[in-house]
Amino acid sequence: MKTVDPAALRLAAIVESSDDGIISHDPAGRIETWNRGAERIYGYTPAEIIGRSVDTLVPADQRRDEAALTRRVSGGEALSHIESKALLKNGAVIPVSFSISPVRTLEGEIIGASRIVRDISSQAALQRDALRLAAIVDSSDDAIASKDLNGIVLTWNKAAERMFGFTAGEIVGQSILKIIPPERYGEEDIVLNHIRAGLPVDHFETVRQRKDGSQVEVSLTVSPIRDPRGRIIGASKIARDITGLRRLVREAEDANRIKDEFLATLSHELRTPLNAVLGYTRMLRDGTLGEERQGRAVEVIERNATLLHQLVSDVLDVSAIVTGKMRVTPSDCDLNEVVRAACDSVMPSAQAKGVTVSVQVPLEPTAARCDGDRMQQVFWNLLANAVKFTPRGGAVHVDTAITDHVAQVTVRDTGIGIRPEALSQVFQRFWQGDSVNSRQTGGLGVGLALARHFVELHGGTISVASEGTGKGSAFMVTLPLAG
Repeated sequence: MKTVDPAALRLAAIVESSDDGIISHDPAGRIETWNRGAERIYGYTPAEIIGRSVDTLVPADQRRDEAALTRRVSGGEALSHIESKALLKNGAVIPVSFSISPVRTLEGEIIGASRIVRDISSQAALQRDALRLAAIVDSSDDAIASKDLNGIVLTWNKAAERMFGFTAGEIVGQSILKIIPPERYGEEDIVLNHIRAGLPVDHFETVRQRKDGSQVEVSLTVSPIRDPRGRIIGASKIARDITGLRRLVREAEDANRIKDEFLATLSHELRTPLNAVLGYTRMLRDGTLGEERQGRAVEVIERNATLLHQLVSDVLDVSAIVTGKMRVTPSDCDLNEVVRAACDSVMPSAQAKGVTVSVQVPLEPTAARCDGDRMQQVFWNLLANAVKFTPRGGAVHVDTAITDHVAQVTVRDTGIGIRPEALSQVFQRFWQGDSVNSRQTGGLGVGLALARHFVELHGGTISVASEGTGKGSAFMVTLPLAG
């Protein structure tokens, strides 16, 4: 009995236990040997596949390439790490990587070929996932970067380039401190300590610095990066620009504060005339006023009731503007008459205060197409403010000029003026430039906002000019002429 070489037995055991498919075939391509790894990959048992053509394992569209490889091996060439497709028993096609070598006799004659086949489906899936993830990271609107535990930047996506101004080439390999303002360096130590402890940092709102030195408000989420053995080796960072969001929050807070101030002002402005009306009404009802004082009481009641009506009208107008329900009904009118009517309405308060009001309008009618009542309200607001903020002995002047089919009405006063930094705010709702003067003179701070809205509904413009505190102010309204 012939003794079997132990080395051959060991080699056979290795082949049989390999996870890779190990196959041999003759020069004609008929399969001669088939290990368990091949059975696991392809699904055929040795009895089902030995003796059949190796083309059985190759998809139809790959067989031309397979024939070319076979010719090369028949010529004595060994080929390694070829990525191709394999056709399984169940008809599925999977990606494989294989090496193929000629099989020789002791004399060197090629009598077939052997191949080692590896299923790379998982590897291909990982590659696809990695490519997909890389595409997601690169197309993200959020800045996504990674760094090691020393804060050295390892990766940097396109959004990070846009947000911070540094290209990947400029910052990869550099310290993350390049985007952190010096006064915030301590934050990096805190973040890295969390990461080393395996703790993420979620939605940390802070400020970071761009390449040009400007700053951006960001929300940071930082997570630990682990190697295959679970050791923390770095951190991934997602930074979202929240500059716009923070601005909206501040604007909302400002709007809420202004609303509260407006409601407080409104309650104060309503209470004063209401107290006068109620007080004199009770005295009239109780008969505690003599006949000589009753006429005065009626005047006070009428004046304060008129003021209440104006306050309520202003609030309703603001509400209509906010809800988009405000409308104007233009018609042909003489703008000069509208201006004169507004002047007449403020004349009593101007005379009582000792303020001179003068009017200069063209002799000929100024034909405009406008809502006369609303435009009179505009000019009344401008004139009432001018009188209100002009000290005794001062003057208010109104003039109308016509140029290039446009009428311009200017209301100029010698009053307290407007600070330069406040000029851009005077037409905002509820804005009052000087809280002390505003409280002394009354008002809700909505008149100029209403004036601007009404003028713009007519296709006109309104603007303001002032050389500063104590130097008076001028409001200019332009309206298109009729026709």
